[in-house]
Amino acid sequence: MHPLITELGLDGDPKLLHERRGTTFFKVGDTALKITDGLMAGREGEVLAALGAAHYRAHGQHAGGSWLAMRWIDGTSLWGALEPAHRGGDTPAGHRAILTAAAKAAEALAELHAAGWIHGDLQPDHLVFEDQTVRIIDLACAQGPVSVPFYVHRGGLAHTTAPETAALILDTTDHITTTPEADVWSLAASLFWSWTRTPPTDYRDPQGRRPELLADTAAGRQHELATVRPWPFPAFEDALSAGLATGPVRRPSAGALAQLLRTALTGPAQTSAMPGGSGEH
Repeated sequence: MHPLITELGLDGDPKLLHERRGTTFFKVGDTALKITDGLMAGREGEVLAALGAAHYRAHGQHAGGSWLAMRWIDGTSLWGALEPAHRGGDTPAGHRAILTAAAKAAEALAELHAAGWIHGDLQPDHLVFEDQTVRIIDLACAQGPVSVPFYVHRGGLAHTTAPETAALILDTTDHITTTPEADVWSLAASLFWSWTRTPPTDYRDPQGRRPELLADTAAGRQHELATVRPWPFPAFEDALSAGLATGPVRRPSAGALAQLLRTALTGPAQTSAMPGGSGEH
């Protein structure tokens, strides 16, 4: 058992959930405890405290590293939330499930942006559906209006990195300032990936190294949805295409994307309208 668990007086049987690349993650009773060798757990704690996040409890430093304690979020990731619809086929229930989940995720991102914060590493596992609330987690990379410990940000997961961010990673060695537009691309990429089970970038070598993957994204190489989607869904595909626009200025804001998805939910476009659709109408 990690000595911090005793030091913090956490109650419950400790369960080690994750330990790699300098990060250790425990579930102790109803507490999630993240411990990092460096500043990132503490940095995330600073962000959560500034946001007044309901699941935040405490954070601090320990020998050579930092820790963050949060209420355990008992929910399902975006990947898991879209899995039944991915498997279930082209049905009205599947349409509603996808559009509802996507709209809630976009609304959660819009709230984060309205508070002045940008996530910087949004991916399917960082959007968690708990009851009727979407919680955006893993905010260690976030940038916003409050001074938090600085680190040199070099982007997040390759599969959900926006083209302009990918280009900066490849072209410079500098700290990268995140943007709301890049977050929107990452959200749309997470939705695309969770629905199709294929990342949006059409990689020349899907097993390539990170720089090779980022080069394909920076070049705007994207899959045609028709070649990877489980079934036609025009309303959702339109929203994905808008969020995945290569040019940042062409993308809707997170709030506008949420409204587009909500409009699709209440209109006839939520049912499949393309030739060959197998929906139950």
